[in-house]
Amino acid sequence: MSDPVTVTEAALLARDQQSQPWQQAVVAMLTGPLTRAELIDRVADRIEYAPRFRRVVGGWPVPVWQDDTTFSVAGHVRTDSLAAGQRMEDWLAARLAEPLDRAHPLWEATLVDGVAPGTQALVVRAHPALVDGYDNVHLLQELFDSEPATVSAPVADWVPEDARPPGLADLVTGLSDPVRAVSGAATGLLGMVENAVRTLAASPRSQHVAGVEVDLDVLAGLRGRFGCTTHDLLLALACAGVRGWLEDNQRELADPVALVPLAVQEPAVLESAIGCRIAPSWLGLPVTAPSAGERVRTLATLTRARIDTGVSVPALDLVELAGFAPPTLHAVAAGTVAAGRPHSVTVANVPGPAADRYLGRARLRQVYALTATTDDEQVNVSITSYRGRATIGATAVAPLRHWARDVGAELAVLRREV
Repeated sequence: MSDPVTVTEAALLARDQQSQPWQQAVVAMLTGPLTRAELIDRVADRIEYAPRFRRVVGGWPVPVWQDDTTFSVAGHVRTDSLAAGQRMEDWLAARLAEPLDRAHPLWEATLVDGVAPGTQALVVRAHPALVDGYDNVHLLQELFDSEPATVSAPVADWVPEDARPPGLADLVTGLSDPVRAVSGAATGLLGMVENAVRTLAASPRSQHVAGVEVDLDVLAGLRGRFGCTTHDLLLALACAGVRGWLEDNQRELADPVALVPLAVQEPAVLESAIGCRIAPSWLGLPVTAPSAGERVRTLATLTRARIDTGVSVPALDLVELAGFAPPTLHAVAAGTVAAGRPHSVTVANVPGPAADRYLGRARLRQVYALTATTDDEQVNVSITSYRGRATIGATAVAPLRHWARDVGAELAVLRREV
């Protein structure tokens, strides 16, 4: 059965403009062979657990998610190869500037060769509105296993369901979105028709990409010294990257308002696929603090106030979620932008499993997410932990020339401080 487009989903879809696409890319670096045919078979076998990835927005007079009757997995799976001398960051920046095909489900998977010897990248671009963390998880959450295994072809073909627009009762139910982000939007939703959720004007916007890896064991050694958490330290490293970006681009060095999505206790846990809700929270990112240590201490004080409320979810609880949850968590975190409070920076920190994951016989070596900037955002930071390392990926409206250098320098200073 088709389900109504919620107020929050409508607000998220409205941010995706032809001239200014809004989407998220999850990059899985794989060691070992994975062919396009194997990827198509794995997606076809598991996509029933992520049904939104076969649906488009349609319906009158109420917009709904309905099956794409022309859907083909093969039509969403591509291959590419880096050109000689081309950086993966530049390839990703170009893809984030390309709109997804609105005539079909808003996602695309690309196997990219030429990244490094023995390594290929699986890049899945998707609109965050496809994922709500409840009935709808990210497709990538379902593709990875804890052990290597041969990819087998799916047993049965999928048959799309007839599109039956919901009644008013279904619409009211759909409006009770857990994030409750867009006040007053219900009236407008009733008048939306197919694709009318994407009618806002937008000027073209560049997306620049950078990233750096950090060893979590190193951060563990700093926690006691600064009386903080690993989350605080990762926020501080992101803060250093933003500070360096502001200086590099001759922008005012002032503490920006940052959206920092927070996992909170979900009263009806069984209704949530991730066992919690990702709620928006904001803080002033202390880029003007005089030292690296002061930035960590300031952030620890700000985040401790949230932890002391008793509603936040420990990172270990998120690490042990079923499947491979980081893509779902990142998508839901991106969706908190619909809360509407102006901010220029977003920092989403998502923990992942410490043990290996596999797609077929290919081992997942590294994973990270990149979210295009939207609204007033200048920098969007996505932190992903996996196998004892954290990747701090960033997307910005101006070049991130020294992101890795600035984050690395901040970590070096923290390690020297007493």
